[in-house]
Parts: sequence; C-alpha cells; structure tokens
Amino acid sequence: MSKIKSLFEKLTFSSVLLLAPLAYCIHHIEEKEGNFRTWRARYFLQNNPLTTEYVFIVVSFVALLLILLFSIRKSKPAANAVILFFMMSQLTNAFFHIGAGVFFTDYSPGTVTAILLYLPVNLLILYKARIENWISRKIMYLLIMLGAFAFFLFELLGGISMPILFITILTYIIIHETKLSKK
Repeated sequence: MSKIKSLFEKLTFSSVLLLAPLAYCIHHIEEKEGNFRTWRARYFLQNNPLTTEYVFIVVSFVALLLILLFSIRKSKPAANAVILFFMMSQLTNAFFHIGAGVFFTDYSPGTVTAILLYLPVNLLILYKARIENWISRKIMYLLIMLGAFAFFLFELLGGISMPILFITILTYIIIHETKLSKK
C-alpha cells in the first residue's frame, strides 16, 4: 500500500493530465462496442452528423493540444483551459451516462468506463490542480459548471460547438496571459 501511496504522491498535475486521453481511448472503445450512437438515438435528438471516429480524433487532438499548451506555458490560464475541457468532455460526460442510464432504466454504453475511469481521473486532476495551486476552490467549481454548460451546448448544437469552445478557450488564455505579463 505504501508503494501505491508513494506513486500517487509523486504524480504531478502535468502528469495526471495525460491520464485523461488514455481514459478517453478506453471509454471510446466501450461506447463503440456497445453501439452508443444507436442507444443515444432512442432517447435524444440526432443533431451531430459527425462520425464517432471524427469526434474521437477532434476530442483527442484538442485534449492533447491543451495538455501541450499547459506543458509549455505553465500558467493558470492554460491550466484553467485544460481543466475546463476535461470537465466538459469527461466529468460531465460521466454524469450524463450515469444519469441517462438511471433515468431511462437502460444501460448507456460508456457507463462502466465513465465510473471506473472518468470520475477518478478527473477528480485526481482537480485534486492535483488544487494542491499545486493551479486553481482555487472557487475556480474549480466554476470550471465544473462551465464544463457542464459546454457539454450541454454540444448536445444541443452538435459539432459546431467544438470550434466555438476551442476559440473561446484560446481567447481566454491570450487575454489572461497578456494581463499576467503586464503585472
């Protein structure tokens, strides 16, 4: 047990960010194998014409790009951006799978990895961000709420919301890093 604790303590915010794309890969397999799109079509609007493969590529690309951006910039705005993205794409997604499955009393493909991977990985990201002072408690809650808003925006608008979110995140980073450099 002490080896696990020692390993856990050695993990940094930067390193735990890399767990999120790994969790996403496994989650995508569960959704694909469980035919999530067919399940989703029974209960929700079909407003996303993008293939699951295309969504996988875009989400993976944006996740890795934001992790890289944080690794280079090492700034609070970049930390906020990558956390926001994972709160939207993973944490809220986990609650979507759990909630929809319970509400419709029908297993939502992706629920197992949402519970076993998305929840612990994203709670670990938030924990490490907090103890390393990348975010305050107030900002953490704000990012969780904004992530939920962005997730439901994606559900309502489909794929068009992704470039809007990405441009908004980049604009936020530029504006806030400019303010920080002037101080």
